[in-house]
Amino acid sequence: MTATLQAAWLIHRRPFRNTSLTVDLFLPELGRVGAVVRGGRKDPLLAPFTPLWVELKPSGDLYSLRACEPRGSRVLLRGKALYCGFYLNELLTRLLHRDDPNPAIWPLYEQALSDLLTDTALDITLRQFELAALEEIGYGVSLELDVQGDEVEPDACYQLNPEQGLVRVETGPSYQGADLLAICQGDWHPAARKAALHLCRHLLAPHLGKRPLKSRELFRGK
Repeated sequence: MTATLQAAWLIHRRPFRNTSLTVDLFLPELGRVGAVVRGGRKDPLLAPFTPLWVELKPSGDLYSLRACEPRGSRVLLRGKALYCGFYLNELLTRLLHRDDPNPAIWPLYEQALSDLLTDTALDITLRQFELAALEEIGYGVSLELDVQGDEVEPDACYQLNPEQGLVRVETGPSYQGADLLAICQGDWHPAARKAALHLCRHLLAPHLGKRPLKSRELFRGK
């Protein structure tokens, strides 16, 4: 492993000492790892959205980045799509535990970056990634069955318990069954998109902690 180049994405970087960096890398086999890059602060490759080949060497709690090469052209995100990309990176940084392999998240992330370059609505790309990623790391809930195992009915209303699932209710704030089923079917009409936004915020909240997401603040400022 230490002598082999591995595919990676850089998802976060911080200055370290005078000229170095500490970085969070996302790899298909290792998951999210932390690494020190000696003298790497001016390396143009060490930027978000650049597909990389990296050589890592274990060094205490972190790795040491021994080599870095481009794996392809940088994903050129602009405008709001750029802030959505930062949001994806921040989600990975906050949701994934270090050194915990998550190979199923890798294609989801690469697909989301590709979708940000297309005409697909940005919010739909983010919701698709959030729901699929939550499912893969064990935090997803069924949108077709309630906590009793009964099928979600289009005309019924449901509240969400992030740890258990959907609870059918008669009164109070709720999700319309038809909107939940539309999300499952990829029918992204306006009501389904609004429901998916609140649903994902609700599902993610227990796992992101109280610290606000910087990417959300940047997006609001644009």
